[in-house]
Parts: sequence; C-alpha cells; structure tokens
Amino acid sequence: MNIIELVKDILLQFPKINEVCNDIHIDFTDDVPTNYGLSSTGDSLLSEDLLGNQTRQHNFVLYAVYPSINDFDRMSNSGVLLELAMWLERQANEQEIEITIGDTTLKGSLKKLSTANGMLYNIPNGNLNDGVQYQLQIIAQYEIESEVF
Repeated sequence: MNIIELVKDILLQFPKINEVCNDIHIDFTDDVPTNYGLSSTGDSLLSEDLLGNQTRQHNFVLYAVYPSINDFDRMSNSGVLLELAMWLERQANEQEIEITIGDTTLKGSLKKLSTANGMLYNIPNGNLNDGVQYQLQIIAQYEIESEVF
C-alpha cells in the first residue's frame, strides 16, 4: 500500500466517517453534501542517510462537502473537521507502506500525520443551501528503507 492508499485507508477508519461521508474519492469531489475528495499535492525528500534510507513528506488536501443551511450546520461541520484533524494526528503508529519504483519495491513506515487549515474553501454552486466545501490539509511524514541492505 503506497502513501496515498494508506492515508485514504486511515481516513476511512475515522469513527464518524459514516455519519459525514459516503465515500472518499481520489483527486475528485462531488458538489453534493457527504462527499470527500483526497487530493495529493506533492511528495518531497526531507532527508537521506548514508545508507540511502529516506525521510519523506507527502502533502494532501482533503475536500469535504457538507450541508450549510444555517449556523448550526456550519458549526457542526467545523466541529467534525476539528475532531477529524485531532484524530488523524494520533494515527501514525508505524503503519507499513510500500513504494514501487520501476521493478523495485521499497518498504517503509508512516511516522507522523499532521493537519492544518481546516476551513471553508468554496461555495460550489454559489448557494449555501446546496452545501459548502471545506478543506483540511494533511501532511504525512514517512520513512523508506534503502534497497541496499
């Protein structure tokens, strides 16, 4: 499972996911309430040791569409995103990942999940009654072992 698949899998384990979401799409979000989209926004090398082991960071944006007819709905939406953000930060418990580059598969593990900027992002149809789109940035730090042993 690569880093994108792993983060999607972790999101699907959120205890309240069935209350707020029908599915998590990759790089796509429907403009109707209860849809989530996980978009990958880049992967970067943070450090590499002499043996070639790497520490990497992968950035995501999670888009969530919620109903927003009144302040109660919007407060509930922000509360769910806050809870999800705090829950995510507790999930990086050395879960294994695999990265395939050509014919080589490298093993590694998730070290840290952090979040930022959980906020209202867009009113897709220009009408609050049709739902609004929030975003939550997710940062995944992971380590990959060198193929040289």
